[in-house]
Amino acid sequence: MTLHSLRGHSLYVAPIRVALGLVWVVAARIAGASSTSVWLAAATAVFAMVFLYFNDPRARFLPRRGEVQPFPEDGVIASPAQQAFRALFPSTIGVSVLAAIAVVPRPVLAAFLGGISAGLGVAGVVGALRTAPDLYYDPRRGTLYRREA
Repeated sequence: MTLHSLRGHSLYVAPIRVALGLVWVVAARIAGASSTSVWLAAATAVFAMVFLYFNDPRARFLPRRGEVQPFPEDGVIASPAQQAFRALFPSTIGVSVLAAIAVVPRPVLAAFLGGISAGLGVAGVVGALRTAPDLYYDPRRGTLYRREA
């Protein structure tokens, strides 16, 4: 059974999300949008994503996870690259595809989408720092495990 670190899942993908965000901001600027528009759109999106991460009204409707289980004997922790790759789908890849579509006809929208990507990375880091480092989960079952030191 391959398990992912609840904290590491967000930390490993954060640099990729921020880098992709910057790529779309720069691409929007190259596509002809004004510097002010590009940075304002990106900053607004970063702020919005971080705000929504901590104030998501849908959270009360999500099912609560069951009790934390002890770390399984056959549990193997996924590599940081595997965890980052899994965290890219669907949010980061979806936002980047939309930004790629929008960059030429609507470069400010592409910058906004780049800000969403970067905001996902920033919010993930802040959220990860508030998460216990000994928690792991099985992405297939959604079960939480605690690894005793």
